[in-house]
Amino acid sequence: MPVQESTLPPPPKKNEGILKFGKQQQQAPDISGITEDVSSLSRRLRLLEEGFTNLRRFFQVTEQNVIAKNKHFSAEIKTINSDIMEIRKEMQEIRDKLMLVIRELQTVARKEEVKVLEKYINLWNPIRFVTQNEVEQIINEVLEKKQQ
Repeated sequence: MPVQESTLPPPPKKNEGILKFGKQQQQAPDISGITEDVSSLSRRLRLLEEGFTNLRRFFQVTEQNVIAKNKHFSAEIKTINSDIMEIRKEMQEIRDKLMLVIRELQTVARKEEVKVLEKYINLWNPIRFVTQNEVEQIINEVLEKKQQ
């Protein structure tokens, strides 16, 4: 495969890359590129520091919000637990009262028993009964009639 000239590096210049000993005229280093690099790095560093500061603030606010929400939820949970305990007590009271009603209903007369009583009442017909005062009054009236 033939080698193309464009891919080969250019040949070194005459004084380039060779160590030289002795007195030579020193050239002033090009510091304009270095100052640009330093100022660019300084700007980048300031931006990074500002980003980290913003992240710290964000995390601090987030942490404070989490703590506040945690306190709020803890209070809510306590309230809910107390409500649940109150509801349990009320349910127990309702159970007790229901058991009392059931016991009372067991002692109440049944329909058949009431029918039997109704038959006896109709048979005796207590409306026609008289009181002791009425009997005494009737006797007195009969005695008065006989005496006359």
